[in-house]
Amino acid sequence: MNSILNLVARLRTDERGLTAVEYAVLGGIVVAALVAVGTQFDTDLRGAFTSLFNQTPG
Repeated sequence: MNSILNLVARLRTDERGLTAVEYAVLGGIVVAALVAVGTQFDTDLRGAFTSLFNQTPG
């Protein structure tokens, strides 16, 4: 019984897994932001090139 209590105490203070979870959550947020910005950027870039090509003679 004492060894089980020691294991639970060690697992409760072990924060190594927390760091991996934090990095995974942060990575997910970064990817979501890139997708959101990328979609808008793609639309704006297409509009800029269309406008540019429509204004050039020829």
